[in-house]
Amino acid sequence: MAYYAEKDFFEDDELIQLVTSILEGNLTLDWYRVETPRVRARPADPGRGLTYEDCNLGPYGYDAIPEFLRDRYSMASRGSALVAKLPDLGYTINRRSDVWADNVAALYEEAKARRWAPAVDIPWGELDVAADPLREAAMAQACTLLEEVALVAMEVPSRWVFSINQEFLELKSFLCAQMIDEARHVEASRKRALVSGQGLGRASVSAEQALKELLSAETYPEASLATNLLLGSFVLAMYRALAAVSRARADRLLATLSMQDVARSVAYGVAHMRYHLGHQPGKAVALGTVLGIAGTPEFLEPLVLLAAGSRAPAALARGAAFARRWFAGALGEYLERCGAAGLGDRRERSRLPRIAASLAG
Repeated sequence: MAYYAEKDFFEDDELIQLVTSILEGNLTLDWYRVETPRVRARPADPGRGLTYEDCNLGPYGYDAIPEFLRDRYSMASRGSALVAKLPDLGYTINRRSDVWADNVAALYEEAKARRWAPAVDIPWGELDVAADPLREAAMAQACTLLEEVALVAMEVPSRWVFSINQEFLELKSFLCAQMIDEARHVEASRKRALVSGQGLGRASVSAEQALKELLSAETYPEASLATNLLLGSFVLAMYRALAAVSRARADRLLATLSMQDVARSVAYGVAHMRYHLGHQPGKAVALGTVLGIAGTPEFLEPLVLLAAGSRAPAALARGAAFARRWFAGALGEYLERCGAAGLGDRRERSRLPRIAASLAG
């Protein structure tokens, strides 16, 4: 439903007269007489500059946000003086423990400080794309899958950010930083596939079906858990694996820079779920399987080939052994993060540990 203001401001004679009066030098100074708390924010570390943590002061700070927001539904800045007739923006997520994490302000500051640009920060000219067509084809296919993943990881925060109350401005800032991070990964993966002359590879049905579930989450905690903790854990492992098997500095740099971005999402996912369950202990949400993404042949087979270096049987055996170790390790790290997030020991309730054990064997 469209929003309509209560009046047409271009037809408001009283407002036009007020504007005219102000422009003639007759000031009302109502804003100057406002009685909001006077504080002074100072950088704790001049090297880092003025951060959100430095601005965590009194009613302006995020520590002052209550668990339930009952009277602030406009776009008014937190701590500002409220006046009559502010529009209600219809925020539907107004409970702090549904979205908050104690590290979110620091993660936002880190996202800004460690930003990078694929166009200039990856030494594309160093890639010898004609040296090994098989490896280049495998890398192009892996990047095709990573682009699919990054597109959805970019869209998930965008689905929720406008529904979250404006009071959670640090959290909303971090969600916007996540979108920028994932847009960067879309760019980097796409350019890596195209720079080789191989072009993009094959789309993954299993991965996209699994990714669609993330976009279909019914609540923000479910979406955050699935995207930041579940998906993020395995994407972090994917980039780490590519860094390990890369021969070119450009590929290692692409993977490691992407890792640092994804690591922030994982850190938020763990801390968010810990905070959420600490305040709503009965709301432990179910986790689906990630096999549709991490176990897709469109990623696993390129990984085997990149680790093997050739299609010779002995080399493929080494590559497959690397992929098995990678998969088992990624599963183990994910389950450890679930425990750290307060989800308990999921080893007895999930098929994933049994799969990991079979791979290790």
